[in-house]
Amino acid sequence: METAQMTSLLERLLRSHEDLLSLGERKTSVLKLGDMKALDILLKEEDLQVKKLQMLEKERLLKFANVTLSDVLEQAESDEKENLTHLQNKLITAYEALKSRNQLNQELLEQSLQYVNMSLSMVQPDNEPATYRNPKGNLYQTNSTSLFDSKA
Repeated sequence: METAQMTSLLERLLRSHEDLLSLGERKTSVLKLGDMKALDILLKEEDLQVKKLQMLEKERLLKFANVTLSDVLEQAESDEKENLTHLQNKLITAYEALKSRNQLNQELLEQSLQYVNMSLSMVQPDNEPATYRNPKGNLYQTNSTSLFDSKA
C-alpha cells in the first residue's frame, strides 16, 4: 500500500515539475521578446503551479512524515522498486532542468533590468551642475535647515 501511494505521489510530483519546466521554457521565449503582458500571464500560471506543488509537498509530509523513499524501496518488490527508481531518476532530471531554466530566466531578467536602468540614466539629467564650481568652496555650507536658530 505504501508503495502504491509513493508511486502516485512521485508521478504527480513529476507531472508538476514538468509543467513548471514547460512554463519556464515559455517564460524564456517571452523574456527574449520582451512581452510584458504575456510574462504577467505566465507568472500567474506559474504561481498556481507552485501552489499545487506546495499542496503535494504537504500531502507528502502527512503521508510519509518519517518514511523516506529508501525505506519504501526496501519493502517494495522488484518491479515496484524498478518503477520507483525510474520515477526518482526522472524527478531528479526534471528538477535539475527546472533549476537551470530558472537560472537562465533570472539572468535574462537581470540583463533586462540593467538595460532599463541604463536607459533611465541616459534620460535623466545629472544632479551635478554643468557649470564650473569651486571644489574648495564653502565647506560649511549645507543645504539642510536647522530646527533651532543658532544666532539667537
